Amino acid sequence: MEFKDRTREHADLTVWGVHLSDADTLTKKEREELLFKLGRVLTFVGTEIPEEAQLDGQRVPLREVMWHLINHKQELTPDEFAAVDKLYGAIERKIREIESMIKTGDIDDNEALALYAEAQGLIRAAVELRDIEKGKQLNNYARVASAKTVEAQKRWLEYLKKIR
Repeated sequence: MEFKDRTREHADLTVWGVHLSDADTLTKKEREELLFKLGRVLTFVGTEIPEEAQLDGQRVPLREVMWHLINHKQELTPDEFAAVDKLYGAIERKIREIESMIKTGDIDDNEALALYAEAQGLIRAAVELRDIEKGKQLNNYARVASAKTVEAQKRWLEYLKKIR
């Protein structure tokens, strides 16, 4: 068994009501609470899209790609639509990978929080990509903000039904 030296800056960490102990690995209850919080509708609200993400073995400048799609595209060409769909699939796979690491990985509280935050940012990117694919976000972001929230809730519920 490998010894892990884990220096703690904070003895107790809290994530939206989830108390994480100062142990070498997460407890089953802590894992379940984190996964439950990730599965909540609108868990991604207020979360930034990650600057970069490792998706399907490639480093993707995710925030830059999303910014370009949101701010510079009137319509998607068939090739761009296919690329957006491929990116969405890669993000979905990465989210499932992170959920699996939280569920079964040999991780401590700091690693769990980093994975949790990454998953939230990826969920936000996935929701934004779905809006882009449906043409609901391009060039009218401010007008559809409230409608987008309702749509995101519906999509998220559909997503949860698929993964359970």
